[in-house]
Amino acid sequence: MAEFANVTEFVNAGYWLASTDDRLPAANIDATLFTHLFAGYAQLNSDTYQVTIDPSHLILIDQFSSTVKLSNPEVKTLLSIAADAALFAAMAADPTNRDAFIKSSIAAARGGGFDGLDLQWLYPSSQDQMDNFKTLIHSWHQAVVDDATSLSLPQLLLVATVSNLPYLKSNIQYPADAINQKLDWVNLLSYDFYTPDSSRAATGPSSAFHNPKANALSANFGIRSWAQSLHNLPHKKIVFGIPFHGWAWKLFNSHQHTLFAKADGAATGEYIGPHGQIFYSDVQKFIEDNQAGVEDKDKSYLVAYAYYETTWITYESEYTIADKIALAKTDKVLGYFAFNIAADDASNTLANAAKSNW
Repeated sequence: MAEFANVTEFVNAGYWLASTDDRLPAANIDATLFTHLFAGYAQLNSDTYQVTIDPSHLILIDQFSSTVKLSNPEVKTLLSIAADAALFAAMAADPTNRDAFIKSSIAAARGGGFDGLDLQWLYPSSQDQMDNFKTLIHSWHQAVVDDATSLSLPQLLLVATVSNLPYLKSNIQYPADAINQKLDWVNLLSYDFYTPDSSRAATGPSSAFHNPKANALSANFGIRSWAQSLHNLPHKKIVFGIPFHGWAWKLFNSHQHTLFAKADGAATGEYIGPHGQIFYSDVQKFIEDNQAGVEDKDKSYLVAYAYYETTWITYESEYTIADKIALAKTDKVLGYFAFNIAADDASNTLANAAKSNW
């Protein structure tokens, strides 16, 4: 089993994206609400397979760590790397490409003063790709050990963002043993189970913690699936996701506005983005502007929803977050991450609810 230079007791994390800097500049983040902050995104060069950062975001990302540590010197920062799944697959399949990725990722993290790295390969789509993912994280881990030794610096944290379930199909399994040995933890994408694109004809609990209708479409099922059966990933390697965005559907009938009510795809209107996505702060504006009906917490699914005329929105409230964290803690998971923190309101209602209930 690998030795980890950094012992992580718990994770209260948030993602910040350079693309949302206009809504939430890094200097305005209350870093005391988090133990870990992820900055996104670095990319992968399609020719060299080296980690690169968009020139328009370079200064923002390079200054991120030093900026947030002004308000919380103890916060750990991680550089999140996102790219097309096929590009990650091509990188991981070839030793030379893997080496280019690994060396450049470590250089990018050190250059920006980050404490770790996050791999967002969404998702390996065959067992061969999963095997290459395993090879990659073995090599990546050894490289960060060597890097820390040569520089006499703390070892970089290594995290992967993964599917809510430990398998994509019955024959495509994540390498749980390698994850346990070589990564500090994994971030489970335990939300967006239902969206107006994936469920056009009916509303749905997009971030259900429990799901009586479809158990696999829930955070709780994901946590337990990773920790049980063939996978046996220790609970202290599991961090589950809480979305700070919601989804807006267009109701078929304004008088039928419960979960799974008949719908006609994404709603449109003020505050609502492409495909129906809406930030929590804008959900609150929608409710206030329209004196909308609100269910702060559906007890069966642990989601909130609001509705006015034919617009129906599911989202997280401070009450759903409190209950989700309480339940996740009984499973002894390592923690949670919020995606993304720019979607919170000016009072950091959701981030405060998460931190205060951990």
